Amino acid sequence: MTRRLKTSLNYLFSTFLTLFFLYFAFRGTDFRSLLDELANANYWWALAMIPPLMLSHLCRAWRWKYLLSPIKKDLKYRNLFSAVSVGYFFNNVLPKVGELVRPYAIGRLEGISKSAAFGTLLVERIFDILSFLFLVALIPLVYTGPLKQTFPWLEQLGTWITVATLSVLAVLTFLMVRRDVMMTLLNFFTRRLSPKRAQFVEGISHSFLDGFLFLKEPKQYVPIGLLSILVWGLYIFMIYFPFYAFGLAQNSVLDLRSAVVLQAISSIGYMAPTPGATGPYHYFTVQTLTKLYGVQGDIARSYAVVTHALGYLSTTLIGLYFIFRDKLHITELLKARSPQELGAEGPMREP
Repeated sequence: MTRRLKTSLNYLFSTFLTLFFLYFAFRGTDFRSLLDELANANYWWALAMIPPLMLSHLCRAWRWKYLLSPIKKDLKYRNLFSAVSVGYFFNNVLPKVGELVRPYAIGRLEGISKSAAFGTLLVERIFDILSFLFLVALIPLVYTGPLKQTFPWLEQLGTWITVATLSVLAVLTFLMVRRDVMMTLLNFFTRRLSPKRAQFVEGISHSFLDGFLFLKEPKQYVPIGLLSILVWGLYIFMIYFPFYAFGLAQNSVLDLRSAVVLQAISSIGYMAPTPGATGPYHYFTVQTLTKLYGVQGDIARSYAVVTHALGYLSTTLIGLYFIFRDKLHITELLKARSPQELGAEGPMREP
């Protein structure tokens, strides 16, 4: 299968998922009533979600600095935030491309190994998954309604994700510490490859493991953990403030505990390979609000539309600003979609 055909199939699948979830999110909608709800919303309260959203991105950049510190100590915080913003821009346009563009952007801005930066993003995803699992574990403490009847698969999903995440974390940590074992395994699998391909596989493998070098610096554990908690705490407030835009908090229908539940379940939408979680976010948000809290369908859909649109537009515009401000040409960044582009430098040597 050629790369162009594979890319086309990925986009077709992403488009299908987007339309599929949007259909079930808006099926049976009275669009006149939906427009009325959108017209009557208090958009000052809706806009209040943007400051915690931006603060969460700033905290992500700060946490990334700790993860990258074994690679380079004096990283500029401004450049880290730029790379994070550019990554979000591309995730909004092309599904899951931002994870490949981010290390390319920080490599350009800071002159560090792009493949090594790529490895730290795996660590980020693990922290995000663990934070998501923590929220799922909190749900029974903050919600006593028909959770299992509405989302019977949620508990099983959490269990499988926990087992998979901890298994991957344990294996990769072991291989990071015992590079000799990793090299033995690599030699076994690459001995039939050409030297060029073997070098590429070795480079990509090292780049993943380099992301775990922070484990050798215990003083980094506390700030990384606190920043991870802060990121997701800000997400909860980002979910909470727009409740007031639709009169949901004032009428005691929803509170901060409801925001914890909604944040946990709507986060599942961001795991799907759609641009900016368009479609899955709307579906899981509407299902949570209507089935768990009895919110009227058109109000729930209005909430989903407004919160998604504000988050999508704000991250897209900030990402665009940094692309042009830092002269990161979009065509050049798009070439970073290929893992070969990131792994071409070969393995990073451990400091």
